[in-house]
Amino acid sequence: MRISSNQQYESLMSGINKQLQIKNDANAAIASGTRFQQPSQAGLDYKTSLDLRHTQSQIQGSLESLSIAESRLSASQTMLSDISNVLNRAQTIAVQQASAQIGSQERNAAAAEVAHLLDQVANSANQKWQGEYLFSGTAVDTQAFAVDATGAYQYQGSDQDRTVSINTNQQMNSNVRGDDPAFLNAFSALSSFQTALLANDQTGIANAISELTTAGNSTIDLTSQVGGQIKALQSYTQSYEDMKFTIDIRMNEHEAADVPALVAQMQQADIALQAAYSQIANIKNLSLVNFLR
Repeated sequence: MRISSNQQYESLMSGINKQLQIKNDANAAIASGTRFQQPSQAGLDYKTSLDLRHTQSQIQGSLESLSIAESRLSASQTMLSDISNVLNRAQTIAVQQASAQIGSQERNAAAAEVAHLLDQVANSANQKWQGEYLFSGTAVDTQAFAVDATGAYQYQGSDQDRTVSINTNQQMNSNVRGDDPAFLNAFSALSSFQTALLANDQTGIANAISELTTAGNSTIDLTSQVGGQIKALQSYTQSYEDMKFTIDIRMNEHEAADVPALVAQMQQADIALQAAYSQIANIKNLSLVNFLR
């Protein structure tokens, strides 16, 4: 069966289009760095990529939640350390003022300093982080502490903790609430100490030393507790970063374009195209000769 020139031409053009598509796909893969850019090019491989990307997204979400939680707790820890420093200073003043040789004038001056220390504790306890009150629980728009009619500081936040989702099955607390006894102990001890100083009450000042020590220990314990939470979050973060690293490697191995192989395909396509173009030229020349006859 004789094959006509038109049939040969159509066959060659089909081959040319195929080789051009091979070159286009190879160029796209090299430019994107991936073996495929759409489902039709990969089938099940494309679905595997979607699954891997979903896992990457979940891990990234967990890492972001952990970062927020750690940052919030770190800010809380800083404020608690400030309160602890204030209480240490108050204890030093109390030991100095407990002496029987100290007069009312000196104790009034000390009372003024203690008033400033109270303000510092209040400022730390009402501190904000990213525009939200740190120690108010879930009532992030409510100031944690306010002075009541008697002049005492009272907690006015919520009794619920702020949590972050580590994954679909696990949540962790990411805050310190102001209704923890450490805060009220600090306010109470400082207020009692100030009152004793203003009254020139040596016995009250001596009692304040014990109260301030108890308040200081409570604050240290709470600060240590927060430190433990931060370490736990850091441990989770490291685990998720390791998981992310593993998934990233797997994704790269699964999707990465084999550039040397693609270049070889393009070279082979060029050779095939040159041969096809040459054959087409021969067919056209032969057709012209037959026409001239």
